[in-house]
Order: sequence, then structure tokens, then C-alpha cells
Amino acid sequence: MKSPALQPLSMAGLQLMTPASSPMGPFFGLPWQQEAIHDNIYTPRKYQVELLEAALDHNTIVCLNTGSGKTFIAVLLTKELSYQIRGDFNRNGKRTVFLVNSANQVAQQVSAVRTHSDLKVGEYSNLEVNASWTKEKWNQEFTKHQVLVMTCFVALNVLKNGYLSLSDINLLVFDECHLAILDHPYREIMKLCENCPSCPRILGLTASILNGKCDPEELEEKIQKLEKILKSNAETATDLVVLDRYTSQPCEIVVDCGPFTDRSGLYERLLMELEEALNFINDCNISVHSKERDSTLISKQILSDCRAVLVVLGPWCADKVAGMMVRELQKYIKHEQEELHRKFLLFTDTFLRKIHALCEEHFSPASLDLKFVTPKVIKLLEILRKYKPYERQQFESVEWYNNRNQDNYVSWSDSEDDEEDEEIEEKEKPETNFPSPFTNILCGIIFVERRYTAVVLNR
Repeated sequence: MKSPALQPLSMAGLQLMTPASSPMGPFFGLPWQQEAIHDNIYTPRKYQVELLEAALDHNTIVCLNTGSGKTFIAVLLTKELSYQIRGDFNRNGKRTVFLVNSANQVAQQVSAVRTHSDLKVGEYSNLEVNASWTKEKWNQEFTKHQVLVMTCFVALNVLKNGYLSLSDINLLVFDECHLAILDHPYREIMKLCENCPSCPRILGLTASILNGKCDPEELEEKIQKLEKILKSNAETATDLVVLDRYTSQPCEIVVDCGPFTDRSGLYERLLMELEEALNFINDCNISVHSKERDSTLISKQILSDCRAVLVVLGPWCADKVAGMMVRELQKYIKHEQEELHRKFLLFTDTFLRKIHALCEEHFSPASLDLKFVTPKVIKLLEILRKYKPYERQQFESVEWYNNRNQDNYVSWSDSEDDEEDEEIEEKEKPETNFPSPFTNILCGIIFVERRYTAVVLNR
């Protein structure tokens, strides 16, 4: 019999248990809270064993999808070669070095090695701090730790200063090794290997063997170039069907939302007005010297952003974004000293007020009118509503609209006093308390092309 406190929710092939009113607390029943499950017990999959065997035999670049366990293969290889690093460093004992591209990746690799092995791991991510260390200090670190996880910048500094020799390293792991194709510390480290008589075993990890776009006919050449730089062979799983079974395969759905039809004629009117305003600014014959600011730049950017919001999200959102832009323009105008720049800013400000006035003739900005948003927005709301039942929205209150205590307050007047009051009130606002990530089962990201699109979607 299923407990009523745990409601199963199936999403994209996963069975997620969501706490409803469990007396045991919000984390009861989640896998990482069950003491019976040990997180360091992990059976390697067939393709991982296959790539491990290749890495034991020769220098290897492991090419696998994100989430397929490349780091685990590196840990398995470290353990297989651990007999070389368990000895005293001062008595010819060697060390394994994990290289990562950025400081925030160090902790992730350290956690993986500590979870799946009993080896002593040192982490080094701050170049400024580590660069000031003496040879004696580094020697203490090498004596104390068997596996060294460091950023490529720290590693390059250590090798160039002779604190650690390549002959003292038994295994060199390059995370995101495709970066070596560029002018990158990885490449400089590999150049040091060219003059080393006993170069360590190389293991490269990558989900994207090509760094950037590539024509099909150039593919083989680029892979061979990376292999040459890392002195390794690029390998992947021979059974890609098995690999797909284990890697994260998102359920991709393309939703055709259809065209936006506005019977009121407001959309066509706003689009025409915006295009005419943009054409007017573009037609202004103003000579701009290389050292001078372009007087029309801000106006062009604001009007093109407003047009983009209108086309993608519809008139209701265009009105909202016009209000935000007026607020920003008021600050620009207040501090602008150049007369010509000020005139273009005032023109844009007046034009956005006209957009707002046209919108007010068709709908009340105080509430969301679905007739004036595009089918894309409506479809997005429908998708999100599946995760949370419909509730009376805050913006349905007329009192809420344009409340100067709210983040989206817009001053439609020209008074500078209003603006100063507003800035004072902004400073006095308490910090926003964001809801806990566990209050709802949905965890999603909506990608947009422009900043204003993201802001107005939030509205």
C-alpha cells in the first residue's frame, strides 16, 4: 500500500516521489536520505570497462556524452594505477594529477575521487594563493596527498617552476581536453611533455571533441590534430545503443504555436509605428567621429528591443516593456549633457509613451489580457500550469498595478522629484525572500534571446 504522504509523479521516464504532508519532513524518502544506500558502491558499465581497458593500454581521449560517467572512468584508471602513488613521494613515489579548466570544477572532481576511492586528495584552485607557495610547501602537499586536483593554471605554474616534474606523475587527466586545440594552458602542459623522457599516462575527457563548428570534410583532420596534441587515441563506446540507454536522453518536443492574429488591429498599428520610428532614426544623417558616442545608439537599441518583444510576446508585453524602458530613459535623460543625445532620448521617451497610450485604448494594463499575447506565451503558460494548479494571480489586482513599492513601477510623469523618491525607496527595500526549491516539483529553465524578453516573461 502506498503512503499518501508520497505522491508519485512520472516525468520524462523518471519516477519522482514528491513529499505532500509527510511528518518525517520534506526529504523523507529521497534517495540521498536513505542510509541503506552507500554512495560509493558503483558498478562500472560495459562501455566504461571497455574504455578503461583502452586507457590502461595507451594514452586515450574518452569521448562520451555528458552524464555518461567519464569522471568515473578516470577514477577507475587512477585506482588501477594506484600502486604507483601509494608510496612515499620522497622515495620515488609518483602522483596522479587531475586538471580542470576552472576553479569551480575542482570540488566536483575531488568529490568523485574521494567517493570512489580511499586515496588522499589535495585540491588547488586559487592561482594567486598557490603561486606564492615555496618549493618546501609544495613538497609537503605532494607528500601528504596522492591525487592532486588543480586548475590548469595552477598546474602550469607548478610544472614551469620545477616544483613537480612530469616524471613524478604517473597519470595526467585532462577534463574538457578539447580545449587543448586552442591556445590554452593544456596545450602548454603538453609541450612540456615533448622534452620529457618519461611522460605520464595521458587520459583526456570530453563530451565535445570538436571545439566549435566544423564542416564534415574537416572532421577527421580536427580529431587527428587533437590526438597529436595530447599524444593519445580518441575512443568512444563501440556499442552506442548501450551507451544511449545509460546516458541522459531528454524528451525533445517541438511545439508549433501558430501565428498571432489580432482582430483589434493593435498589433499591426504598434509594429508599423515602431518600424517608422526606427526608419526615422536610421535616416538621420549624423556624422559620428571615431571618438564620439553615437547619438542614436541607445534609441535604436531600445526601439529594436521593444519591437522584438512585440513580435515574440505580443502587445500586452510590449506595453509592459515600454514602461520599463521609459523608466530607464528617464535616468539617461536626467544625466545627459550633450544636446543632440538628449533630443534623441526625449524622442524615444515620447514615442514609448505613445505606445503605452495606444495600448491603453484596447486593454487595461492592470490585468493580463490573453487576447493581446502571442500563442507562444499562451502555450508556455499552459505547460507551466501543468506543474502548478491555476491560482488567482497577483497582477489581477488593480491596486497592485504600477504600485511604486513594486519592482516594475513606472513613472509616467516627467517630474524628476518622483524619480528621486523612487531611488530612495529602492534603497530602503528589504531583500526578497525567494521560495525554497523544494516547494514545487518543477525545476526548469526558459531560454530567451533578449534581456527584456526574460524580464517581461517574469511579469
